[in-house]
Amino acid sequence: MSHDQDHAADLAAQWAEQLRRTGGLDARYTDDEELARYRRASRDAGKLLDRPVQTVARRGVLHVSLADWGDNPLEARLEDARTRNAIDRAFRAYPER
Repeated sequence: MSHDQDHAADLAAQWAEQLRRTGGLDARYTDDEELARYRRASRDAGKLLDRPVQTVARRGVLHVSLADWGDNPLEARLEDARTRNAIDRAFRAYPER
């Protein structure tokens, strides 16, 4: 395996772990070649998880997400808890006067 293939496999494995934990990630890219490499890594990460991924590239950032994130009850509860925590943090940041 070449160095580039090793790097691609490592990136896909890292992204698979992050996608499994959070359902999504953002990666900055600088050119079309890097964007293509990141999209391949996204697809490979999805294959490692045996789950569909979707990608959206905009203004130098590739957003990668699991297309079926939240379909299982554990992920849905996790997403609800994260949303509640974000709202709680916002309210704590601006206490009543």
